[in-house]
Amino acid sequence: MLAVDARRGRTATVLSANGAAPARLTLARFHAPETCGSPEIVTELVFAFPPGGATGHSTPTSHVTVVALLSTAAFAGGAGTSSPAMSRTNALDLVSRVAERAESRATLIRPAALDPDRSADAGEVVPLRAPSAPRYAVGFRTRFVAGGDTALITGVAVTDPQLRAFHWVIKPLRSRLTGGMIHAPGPSRYSLRGAITGEGGGTLLLLDEIADVSPRESRATVVDAATRQVVTAQPLALRCP
Repeated sequence: MLAVDARRGRTATVLSANGAAPARLTLARFHAPETCGSPEIVTELVFAFPPGGATGHSTPTSHVTVVALLSTAAFAGGAGTSSPAMSRTNALDLVSRVAERAESRATLIRPAALDPDRSADAGEVVPLRAPSAPRYAVGFRTRFVAGGDTALITGVAVTDPQLRAFHWVIKPLRSRLTGGMIHAPGPSRYSLRGAITGEGGGTLLLLDEIADVSPRESRATVVDAATRQVVTAQPLALRCP
């Protein structure tokens, strides 16, 4: 365990579904190999957040996915949501239409639920900031069947409700299912956890990238919605004492 001098502590930006919050490193803990589910040493960084002000609204709450930006100047940003929220019925319909666009030659096994923690037949819709027409980020993990072949299709898109201004952030990825399970190493599946306004005003998407066959390779990632570039990532499956 290593305490960091508060006057000299390194600053960072912690990203969550609440937005981007500047923080200061206060403590570092080093876990021996295998203690956190990783074969290598794991470094745990503890950050403190300034109280109150505009940055207080973007401070992450407990027990949510967070990712830290360490190599850029610290900044504050909102949650990046200003388009009107959709009704549950319209959101479910949008997830299904985006999924069907990814696999138009097959049939959905069942309609998707709105649940970021569900491994299949599920999706998410997050409103985004837009200068004119409403825009939404849509993530999905849906099962299809075609000619007796069952597959899980996953992806993330940014679109308007009519799918006219459509843009893949994570292009559709296909995993073959045997007995309803993924058996061979292949693409990860994605859950959309939120949207964040980046330092330059762009949109960053917070995603869980889940590798079912190799859980240690699962990551929490932040992806630029316009360029598809992974801004930062960290292990998702670590459980440290």
